[in-house]
Amino acid sequence: MKIIRIKSRSLHNEEWFGFYTDFEKQVSHFGKETLGIEELFTRFIPLYDKADKLLLVLRKSVYTKEMEEADKRRDELFQGFYGVVKSSQKQPDNAKQKAALRLYNLLRGYKKSVLKGNYVEESSAIYNLLQDLLGTYAADVALLALTEWVTAIDRAEQDFLASRTERKEESVAKPKEDLSQTRGQVDVLYNAMANVLEAKLLADGLGGDIVVDPDELDDDMHEEGDEAHELHGNVVYNFVIAWNETVKKYRNLLQQRAGRRAKDNESEAAES
Repeated sequence: MKIIRIKSRSLHNEEWFGFYTDFEKQVSHFGKETLGIEELFTRFIPLYDKADKLLLVLRKSVYTKEMEEADKRRDELFQGFYGVVKSSQKQPDNAKQKAALRLYNLLRGYKKSVLKGNYVEESSAIYNLLQDLLGTYAADVALLALTEWVTAIDRAEQDFLASRTERKEESVAKPKEDLSQTRGQVDVLYNAMANVLEAKLLADGLGGDIVVDPDELDDDMHEEGDEAHELHGNVVYNFVIAWNETVKKYRNLLQQRAGRRAKDNESEAAES
């Protein structure tokens, strides 16, 4: 048996913290000394607490929230504008059809950068898009009466840039802690603990190359509470059985996200 492994670096910050909160609770329930990971777990806790504090700063930041809302607003406006332009290709007027086609091809070129880029990439893409809409494609925008959309996107971008500036000013007085670095340190310790637990299973004749999927367990192993833990005399074995149940939830979350991403990529490919 082995512990089910997932790419924890792919979890969003709150998901990642939830994963390790579940792990901390599980270890506390079984006992770090009993599991034989006391030294590693003792090093794990301060880093876990540090991550909690760093996330608390992000949660409490009003400017972070405003920046996220401003980013969401400009994404929504771009998607709305994209939809209107796409529909405009069906107009009966030939000149408007051609204008809509030109604008549609333009927006398709910016779509990925605007909707899937990071903050800097998205702002750069929107800036260049606006230059095109107000310059080379201004006549097409006017012909299709889409000037209000362009103005709204420009306003949303300015609101985002303003909130981003405020967020930077707010951050100046704060300690420059690196959450990603802390996440990496926690991940390393977790993997070390998982390796120790798997080594103990091997030493007791309960290890192996096959990862036990909770769905493949006998029904009596799905009982809730301490009764399920008492079905086997080996505490590490019982811990891994219980922990794999939790890991599976996060694995499914990542698989579902990957599936949605693949579906989005297929849709984009179909449009091109």
